[in-house]
Amino acid sequence: MRCTNGVVCADGALSDGAFDEWLPSEPAIQYTTDHVAIATDPNECHSSGQSAGAGNESVRCWLLGDVYGYEAGGVGRSGGYEPRPADIDPAQYCLSLYERTGLEFLEGLNGNYTLLLYDRENRHFTLCTDRFGTVPVYWTRTDDDRIVFSTNVQLIPFHPDVDTAFHPAYLHEYLAFRRTFGVKTPLEGVEKLEPGAITSIELENGSVRADQYWRPQYRPRDESFEWFVEEFTDRFRTVVDEWTHDDCEYGVLLSGGSDSRLVLAALDNATAFHMNDWMNRESRIAERVALEAGAEFRLLERGADYRIGALERNRWADSFNGWFSQPYTSGFETEVTSQVDGVLSGLYSDSLFGEYGVPSPNVSLGPLGSMTVPIERPVDSVDEYIDLLLETAADDLEMPTNLRTILESNIYRDGDQVVHHGVTYESLKDVVYYGDCYPLSNDDDMRFHSDLRRMLPYRSPFLDNRLLDLSLSMPPRYKLRRDLIGQAVTRLDPDLAAIPHASTGVSLSRSFPVEYAGEHFLEFWRKHVTNRTPPKPYLTDGPWLDDAELLRSFDFTGEVLEQRGHLADAFPGPNADAIRRLYHTHCHDEDRVGELYTLLTVLTMPVTAHLTDSETTDPNRAKPNASRYRQSRVIDVE
Repeated sequence: MRCTNGVVCADGALSDGAFDEWLPSEPAIQYTTDHVAIATDPNECHSSGQSAGAGNESVRCWLLGDVYGYEAGGVGRSGGYEPRPADIDPAQYCLSLYERTGLEFLEGLNGNYTLLLYDRENRHFTLCTDRFGTVPVYWTRTDDDRIVFSTNVQLIPFHPDVDTAFHPAYLHEYLAFRRTFGVKTPLEGVEKLEPGAITSIELENGSVRADQYWRPQYRPRDESFEWFVEEFTDRFRTVVDEWTHDDCEYGVLLSGGSDSRLVLAALDNATAFHMNDWMNRESRIAERVALEAGAEFRLLERGADYRIGALERNRWADSFNGWFSQPYTSGFETEVTSQVDGVLSGLYSDSLFGEYGVPSPNVSLGPLGSMTVPIERPVDSVDEYIDLLLETAADDLEMPTNLRTILESNIYRDGDQVVHHGVTYESLKDVVYYGDCYPLSNDDDMRFHSDLRRMLPYRSPFLDNRLLDLSLSMPPRYKLRRDLIGQAVTRLDPDLAAIPHASTGVSLSRSFPVEYAGEHFLEFWRKHVTNRTPPKPYLTDGPWLDDAELLRSFDFTGEVLEQRGHLADAFPGPNADAIRRLYHTHCHDEDRVGELYTLLTVLTMPVTAHLTDSETTDPNRAKPNASRYRQSRVIDVE
């Protein structure tokens, strides 16, 4: 497990054995004083110290993630942006800025990071998150006033001084949304650090204070769509050029869509890694894109074994964000790291520059299905925003709490501002447009992002501050009824843009009405006209397998319940019998993937067994294989 863990205490009682009873294996690097103990993996963290003279270190910092550059006065202002020189360690880079300006430098720091600063001379320990909280850190206070923190929430309850249990309300929230919002977690007393914040621990008295230095503030610019395309393309190309170097090999996680194609268009040379379950239509489009770009195409073939094996493979990586399956590349680490020095993805393009960030009405077409209308749905009150969230909830489980009550007690106005699960937004509009990705853990793909970051140097260009700023100025009509990404690909590489999008069947260079019509026509054709049948019922022609059919084809739900059903009986949620009934309902053609996958994720988490005083939590247990499970088209569990 690549993670960073720490203990901070004001009474000066720490020793070299601070981690002896806590961590499951010997950490690669330890740093311990009377007040602060840090244990980290060198692949997770950069570290640097600042000397006060005579060999005494006055300030030490640990950087989790990466820093890309700095703009005096704050990114987007007039101070002048400078990329971090490649030959300067990012931790040392942050220390030099801290020496010049104190913590004010964070306003202009560009990167995906959490920064830990231990100032021994001034007797304080500080945890600083980037704007969107892209590197989550979980923390709690013990009964003896020690602060325990980790980048892996699974490890927090294993600390001998931490007393926690499942929080019924936030467990309900996770089961309904496959995420908890803001700083909350389903563990009592355990929270995430706020995004864009400085959390200070005073070692004189143990007090903790958090101050946000940045929040998303939506300020639309009155510019033409063409202006946004040119500005976005220039910034995107600059971001990719700054991060890549001629002496390194890079990989792109390539789909048949537009986001990753844009990344490939901005690179001179790359390996295109495409994950799929067979060489379907999506894969053939991705291969065609790679060949046109002159990139080596590598199919990372998943299949049923890979998906089911994620239950065990990812159990220690579970973060109450997403499903067990969502660290998608976790089984391909050797294939990826042996071929490239770094990886780029198109993650968060849709949230920041596409329609995902703007609520739109969904219209039922009866037996033909439904369609999303590309107009903005007004959300004028906190109650309407809660209604919007509840429409996406999987909330048919037997729970001791009420989901609407949970949301109403955690989302509320505070003067002109809105507080959403411990995170403050300047306006309701900011919550509506950015609440699904600020902090980044509000998005359930955060686990995919975190898994990539731990594997090797990784970057999603869309999370660069310069592109975040541009997103905050882009009118909703452009996100809903224009295709910024497709037009950017057209400018960077027209030949790549001419290849059809796998989901619409039309090229990226076509106008939005043509793309919109093509997407819905293709969906209708696949559902009601074509007689194309994949080789297995759970295989599709898209980027993902059909999880509903996978659950019906393999009885891994029954296997998990046989081994861990007693855990369900011990936590505040549906018991094992209720889950079996839910699975039976699913097998008889009611889609319950959302509820079942989230429950399976919780049941296989080490923390669940630990909190119920059941079962060993040995991380080296055997991993399941799909061939272990009996197959049948419909499984009767009664």
